[in-house]
Amino acid sequence: MSRKLIFLVGMFCVLTTSWAGTDHDLIKNLDSRIHSLPEGRGSLIKSFTNHSQSYIYDQALAIIAFTKNNDKNKARKLLTGLKSLQRDDGSLYFSYYLNGKSPYPEEGDKRFAGAIAWVALSAVHYQHKFKSKEFLNFNFRILSYLESQMHPLKVNGVQTRAISFSPVDVPSTPWKENDVAALEHNLDAYAAFQQFAEINNHKKWIGEIQQLKKFILAMWDEKQAHFWSGASFKTGQINKSELYLDNQSWSLLALDHKTLQKIKPDEALNLNCDAFYVKHEGVNGFMDSKPVRRPASSKFVWSEGTLGQVLAMSKITKISKKALHCQGKNSVDYLKSIKKMKKSDGGIAYSTTTPNPDFTNASSVAGTAWLYFAANDFNPFHIEGLN
Repeated sequence: MSRKLIFLVGMFCVLTTSWAGTDHDLIKNLDSRIHSLPEGRGSLIKSFTNHSQSYIYDQALAIIAFTKNNDKNKARKLLTGLKSLQRDDGSLYFSYYLNGKSPYPEEGDKRFAGAIAWVALSAVHYQHKFKSKEFLNFNFRILSYLESQMHPLKVNGVQTRAISFSPVDVPSTPWKENDVAALEHNLDAYAAFQQFAEINNHKKWIGEIQQLKKFILAMWDEKQAHFWSGASFKTGQINKSELYLDNQSWSLLALDHKTLQKIKPDEALNLNCDAFYVKHEGVNGFMDSKPVRRPASSKFVWSEGTLGQVLAMSKITKISKKALHCQGKNSVDYLKSIKKMKKSDGGIAYSTTTPNPDFTNASSVAGTAWLYFAANDFNPFHIEGLN
């Protein structure tokens, strides 16, 4: 592996330099996307400007951003909207129309664990910031649902339990979601359980937290020095055919400093610099994924993922006391580059132009919220003041 990520002793990147005014513009854009639900049932946020969906992951990002910005009213309206949509078992569908109806389950029973976990994490941020237990039961029910989705798994010789991608298979995809333990989703759930336990001094899920961490670390490949994306519950086989940007950056953001000492976090970031760096349409950043043995089918800059990389670089800089450069650029360079993706409404495009149907260059909640996080050197996986 080439050494694209370089440690420079004594040189530190200050992410919040020269970002006065950025916060206001980003929060203003998120505010402009909020739509009230009928009958005073709270609000939902429009994820993209080119269609009328509110993905619950984006809803959670906006709640965390408004909470960070000390805007209790808007965060509360969004949480109220989600609470009104919660199913009897505590779960939520992957997305909703802005009137509160959902394309699911008619288009498949899409209740993806990672997105649901982000809602739980957003409720923890709200509870801690505003000293409010209004959504405590709502969150307890979400976490209880996630606990019900944990299943035994033996992977890399480690016997543990992990959360399945989805409770049922989605027939429209070529793989079985209910047989997959995705690292990314388990990272999300780990953070949600861990932060809830800390602020509530809650002991119920200590065992689940430990099991999730065991699974996360079982995805670390000591020889390759990076995380794999997940494993099959049925066979325990690890998916080694694909590499994903977030598997490296989000792992580093979710895990505590002591745990990170067990692995080589700079090597995980090296993988991202080697495998995912892209310069496209004048923007320097990172794409989302690629096959292990083949080039990516299309190369484009993904704003959300790039900003997660920025925050991971910042975190490892603090741990190592050495600044990081990736492809000759530091964190501030990537922040400035992503600002070029600003759209006419003030929001940040989800990606540069790509034929990949899962991405769009439309203004997005995810790009906007993650730029707000990165500009403030704010790690959404952890509650400020706790660790």
